[in-house]
Amino acid sequence: MNTATAAVPAPEAITALLAVLGAGASARGVDEHAVRRAFEAERPGPLPDHWWLAVPGEAYEEAFAALGLHDRIPVTVRYGLAAQGDDEKYAPGPVHRVFVTPEYAGWRLIYAESPLRETTWWPHEVVERLSAVCGRAQVFFQDPFADSVIWAAAEHGTLVRGYWRYGEPEWTGEPLPWEPLPTAEDLDEDDEVEPHASLVESIGAAAAGLSVNPAAITADTPVRGHGWLALTAPGAGHDGFGGAPVL
Repeated sequence: MNTATAAVPAPEAITALLAVLGAGASARGVDEHAVRRAFEAERPGPLPDHWWLAVPGEAYEEAFAALGLHDRIPVTVRYGLAAQGDDEKYAPGPVHRVFVTPEYAGWRLIYAESPLRETTWWPHEVVERLSAVCGRAQVFFQDPFADSVIWAAAEHGTLVRGYWRYGEPEWTGEPLPWEPLPTAEDLDEDDEVEPHASLVESIGAAAAGLSVNPAAITADTPVRGHGWLALTAPGAGHDGFGGAPVL
């Protein structure tokens, strides 16, 4: 079994995290050693799979500027995911928290609860912009209420493949080699198959073929680095958000 853990941040980064945790942290016994232990104790495991972005691990640093992210601090996965539940404050305009995971099987996943929801009308633009600086980028979105499904992949600034349920058209680009194509057995007599369609409509199946499916991450998934939490406005500070920080 893989026993790799997320990397422990550099001492100066831990200092920055402790400053965000605030004066109450020391009263709870949270110091540099406790932070180090929290990172050392992390193991890969399933992550949320409703909407996220994916970029190659070797080029993820470029994503911060491309997405307009600032003032990042190192965080555990637990901290980063918890921050998505209270990801917005006003100082004086809206500021959001964005979580970038450790590298899993060569990919960094980006969770941005409110910002990603707001970009679901133009998801292709987001991955094209990201891929222009990261080489490749993908977006995955599943709306549990409207039954909308979006997944798309771009390379070097150009969309290469995508599915958008109820879109016109639903399918963009040619099927990729790993995509199973529909056969006569998969279709009813009156079914009309859109050009370039495949059987990969779920975001989990698409993620597994394109990069990494967060719901399928296990203790055996290779992991490298640690997570980051960044802000959508410079100098806004990591304080003032709802919820209590958790290591």
